[in-house]
Amino acid sequence: MKIILFLLLPYVFSAQNSTESFPVFGNTQAKNISIDRVIIHIRELKSKSTISYGEAVDFYYLKIASSGKNSWIEKLEEFSLDPDCPSKFREKINAQIEKIRTLQIGEIVPEISINDFQLSTYQSSQKYFLLIFYSPSCFHCTELLIDLIPYSEKIKLPVIALQIDDEMNPWHFPEFWTSLKADAKIRKAYGVFSTPSLYLVNTKSKKIRSIPENLTDIKEFEHLF
Repeated sequence: MKIILFLLLPYVFSAQNSTESFPVFGNTQAKNISIDRVIIHIRELKSKSTISYGEAVDFYYLKIASSGKNSWIEKLEEFSLDPDCPSKFREKINAQIEKIRTLQIGEIVPEISINDFQLSTYQSSQKYFLLIFYSPSCFHCTELLIDLIPYSEKIKLPVIALQIDDEMNPWHFPEFWTSLKADAKIRKAYGVFSTPSLYLVNTKSKKIRSIPENLTDIKEFEHLF
């Protein structure tokens, strides 16, 4: 048994190492490096050569994607969002990161802590409430809010409205609405890449019941309110 384990050890170590470290772009003789060193290496190449910069992002993306570590793929966002990065996988990386960050039905919503407001302790007499991320200048947000405000008043649906920018806000929401401003950290936690973004949430469990796209989708759950 000891002999077998001894013989298998190099293969076990190699398998573990392949998921914890990566080959060095442009240097096949170098020792594998950690994900943190990967990011540093890409930054160094960015300052030296635009072509090598893009090729390195592509090279490491394929290696990182095969590792199955979503948190490591997110580290590439620094480069995939760079308009000067010539990576051929930029859009694919961004799409994958967006998918990783997209909340799913049944998940507990991320915490929102703004001044005295804490989403985790938010209470309402209603079983569900609606989270909406919006921008005053967003045409689709305006279309939705024009109809959502009177509808929410009619059925007494609590709404937490989160403005994603610092634009002048012409909206005067009902008193039972909670109006907040979402910073970059909150937008990132919710994967908000466009507005409006909506989440119907169970007040008690804070789990997502639905991810509606419009008022029609919200009305499909009216029997729960």
